[in-house]
Parts: sequence; structure tokens; C-alpha cells
Amino acid sequence: MTVTYFSKSSIIGPSSRHRVFQFLPHFHAEGIDCAVDPLFDTGYFSILSVRPSGLQRLLKVPYVVSRFLKRLWALLTLGRRDLILIEGQLFPYMPAVAERLLRWCRYRVVVEMDDAIYLTRGHRQKMPLLLSLAAGTIVGNEQLASYATQFSSRVYVVPTVVDTDRFVPGRQRSAVSGGHAAEVITIVWMGLAYNLKYLDVLAPALRALQSRFHMNFRVICSRPPRMAGVDIDFRPWDMEREVSDMQDASIGVMPLEDTEWARGKCGLKLLQYLAVGLPAVASPVGVNSDIITKGVNGFLASTEQDWYDSLEALCRQPQLCSQMGQSGRRMVEERYSLTVWGPRLAELYRSFAQSGQDKLTKPDLRSPLTRHGHSTGIR
Repeated sequence: MTVTYFSKSSIIGPSSRHRVFQFLPHFHAEGIDCAVDPLFDTGYFSILSVRPSGLQRLLKVPYVVSRFLKRLWALLTLGRRDLILIEGQLFPYMPAVAERLLRWCRYRVVVEMDDAIYLTRGHRQKMPLLLSLAAGTIVGNEQLASYATQFSSRVYVVPTVVDTDRFVPGRQRSAVSGGHAAEVITIVWMGLAYNLKYLDVLAPALRALQSRFHMNFRVICSRPPRMAGVDIDFRPWDMEREVSDMQDASIGVMPLEDTEWARGKCGLKLLQYLAVGLPAVASPVGVNSDIITKGVNGFLASTEQDWYDSLEALCRQPQLCSQMGQSGRRMVEERYSLTVWGPRLAELYRSFAQSGQDKLTKPDLRSPLTRHGHSTGIR
């Protein structure tokens, strides 16, 4: 079976890395030849870090044009494939001409979304068309599924998952020794720079906690945040270090605003924290409320006081951190691991490829998710 996956970015991009690249060994084991064609390579992320913004725009225009031409050539030389998957869209902000041509050429095309791209400027009108043209849609959560089912009759929810053979607890995390007085408590956040705005709600709690505990706030990102009065341990994100940079932390955090865009997120950083054995505190927005079971693997916090109370409880009780971290690790292994979902996604690909566009056999995607189990089949 042959598949071409047109991803948004190279393996450096978190979405593409976790939606397709990490699955490639599983596809190979299942007899699926999956070729990934990224729109943007590592050069794109280098350009995004350029300052000032005027120079960044100057560099971005010729880069984007060259990448669009490369993708156009990939489409013109595509040949016969059993299945085509498109992460979001082939050419962002451009008319859906290429997607129409794929449909006209009778390719079986599936669109994949792991965020609410349909809310962004230039995509509100385009995404309904793309979803209606496709043979089916794969989405990362129920919020996205609710949107996609308005335009596509075949919608599958496949959560973003982590490789639990790579994201493992550090050796020192077998137990957290009693009392944090002599050791540094590290609260960690990892994410893209445009999500730094969500950290504002944490600042008052972090400042107060630093007056009581030997604590710092580790930020793993392309640039540091501006948080007056907060002791920040900034670490530039690096794929080779992302696991180790979390393994020696104490608590993971994922604050969000309660917006439609935030409800479309798939909780990746939460799953990464839990996979390495960290308890997590998160805003009760979107899938966060499904991943975090209050008092079992972490806490949910809505207000500044909630954030302080939750973080303070974990800072004060190292044994609670250890118990929640172990519980979170077990949950990820059972429900959100690459090992569990690799064969299921391969089966889903095969069902699309082996069926006509007007008749799709239903694959066996029995989900371990108790609250979302009904959504992993055809909607």
C-alpha cells in the first residue's frame, strides 16, 4: 500500500512530528509505504526567529514561494498512490485549485486537522470546501470533529499521542525524596512562542511560590517569556534535549484561555509531562479535562487562586508529586501511546485506501478513551 502525506512541516514542527513522522516505523511494520512531503522545512523555523520583523518578512516571501513551487512539482510528479493525506491544506491562503485537481484525478484524499485552523483569517471559507472534497477527515479531538461533521460524513477522532519508549521518566524519578527544602522545585512549560501569552495567569502564583520554596520556572521555547519577578530557567527547544529537559523537572503546567481556538488544541504538552512522570496542572479547557483527572494525575485550575493552590499543594507534598506522576505515566501508556495508536492508524489508512469514495468500510478503532470512545469510528 502506498501513501503520500503532505505535511505542514518537517519533523521539527510539533504537529507534523506527532501526527505522522513518529508513526512511520509502525506504518512500515504494517506494510504501508508512507512518503512524507513537508511544505516547510527547518529553514522556515529559522526565519521565524529572525528579528526585526521587517527582515523576517523579507526572507519569508522568497522562501515560501520556493516551497510552494517544490510542492507543486511534487503534485505534478505524484504518480499513482493508494491514498493521499493532507495536513490542513496543500497551499495555505491559496484557492483550493490543487485539492480540486486531486479529486478530479480520482485520488483518495483525506484531510487531517489537529487545531482549529478554520478559525484563522483566510481559512473560514476554504476549509468547508476542502472537507467536502475529501473522502474523509481525521481530527485530533471532539471539538474539531463537531466542526468537521458539518461538511464531511466520514470523520475519525485520532488523538495526538506520544512515543512512550522515548518519553520516559528519568532515573531519579523513581521516588521524590521527602521535603523540597534542599532541592530546587522546577515547574516546566514547553511550547511555541505564540503560546507564551497563556503564561500570564501563572505569574502571580509563581512569584508567591518563589517566596516560600526554592523554585524556578523552566520555559522550553524558541524565546523566553517576559514575567517580571519570576525566576526563569530558559532553555531553547531542541529535539535532542526535549525529553531530558522535562525529566528532571518537578511539575508540568498548561494554562490556556477558554476560547474556541484553545478548545481545538490536543493537549500534547500535557501528555509529554505525564509520560515522563510529572504531575500536571492545566486549565480545564478542551481535552485538558479529559487528560487530567483531578487529584489523580494532576489538578485543573481556572483562576489565579486555583493555580496557586494547586501548585502549592504539589510543592509542599513531594510524595503526592510522585504518586500523581506514576498515575499519569500509566494513563498515557494505556490511552495515548504510540504503541496503542500506531496499529489503529495504519488500519484506518488501509480502510480508506481499500474502499471507494462512496463506500468506506469501518475499521476497528476501538478506543481506550472512556469519554470519547464513540467518536473513533465513522461519524
